[in-house]
Amino acid sequence: MRRTLIIAIAALAALLAVPAASADASDDYGPDEVYFEQTGHYLGGDFLDFWREYGGIQTFGYPMTPEIEEDGMTVQYFERHVLEYHPDNPAEYQVLLRRLGAEARDSRDLTDHDAFQEQGEADSGRYFEPTGQNMQNDFLDYWENNGALRIFGYPLSIEFEHDGTHVQFLERAIIEYHPDNPAEWRVLFERLGAQAANRAGVDTSPQEYDGDTPHYSDDLWDPPEPDPAPEPEGPTPPAGAPTDRAKWMEVDLTNQMFRAWQGETLVYSAVAATGRPAVPTLTGQWDTYAHLRYDDMEGWTPDRGEYDLENVPYVMYYDRGYAIHGTYWHQQFGTPQSAGCVNLTVQDAEWVFNWADVGTAVYVHGVTPGA
Repeated sequence: MRRTLIIAIAALAALLAVPAASADASDDYGPDEVYFEQTGHYLGGDFLDFWREYGGIQTFGYPMTPEIEEDGMTVQYFERHVLEYHPDNPAEYQVLLRRLGAEARDSRDLTDHDAFQEQGEADSGRYFEPTGQNMQNDFLDYWENNGALRIFGYPLSIEFEHDGTHVQFLERAIIEYHPDNPAEWRVLFERLGAQAANRAGVDTSPQEYDGDTPHYSDDLWDPPEPDPAPEPEGPTPPAGAPTDRAKWMEVDLTNQMFRAWQGETLVYSAVAATGRPAVPTLTGQWDTYAHLRYDDMEGWTPDRGEYDLENVPYVMYYDRGYAIHGTYWHQQFGTPQSAGCVNLTVQDAEWVFNWADVGTAVYVHGVTPGA
């Protein structure tokens, strides 16, 4: 009993520590509902956003039912999971998964199996004290990169052979390893959702296609080409700028401005916030080397001490840890505010992120105000 209580408390604490699904799972330019001809079912709304954010077909499989009511709760069955909607929870935890892995362990009478007994901490991988189990190698990599506790819960067993397949039981899934599959499909999940639907006698017969809802494809959420900003009258590049490059970015420290150029044509401009006098944005020319939709940033500055920022959006690194990126934690654009990076509004950073390619030149010039 005490072990069960510890697991429940730890699971709740870990769940509350996990951020909500990032905003790009429900992009304005994607459909709100799609149809899967493979099973003849629709997927939409919060369930679609959650399904896309946390692994899609590889994690959940195809929908096997429409949204249905079970015991007063809206649910939808998928090949490998059952999604539940809890409207009274905080918004980021309204979509949850049924604990099908734990149910499978109990229904198959595996609780006393050696693989489910508490283990000591292994020399490699990750140890989970609430269940006394380890995760390693490909299983751990997939778990960490596709939702972790938020999706799968804690491991309930070690890796072991079960019915001829290398598996590991988790609270909400049974993870399988298929060495003969292509690399990206070697880690899969047992079809626990299909088994649950069968046990419950749920109707999985296909729905009639309405003729209008788009058929599912990853391409449905490809961002549209950004519209270039109206061209200002008579802009000229600064001296020394790389105007021979097809695309390049200018950071004007003196005027706290960011500008995007195509050759000698200005295509976008925005008010920026560059490094404070104690940690100025360096002048010079570089090429961007990494573009990340989100990244975490932390460090220390002599004037403000430590900082730790999660999920910084639209990050374009150009010189070591210096980057051009979106900024949600302040609105003081037009004055130096950063620890050396180039801060833009999230909207401006999104436009630049979609316009710029990795390797786009960055030209920083001028003098930081107050320096």
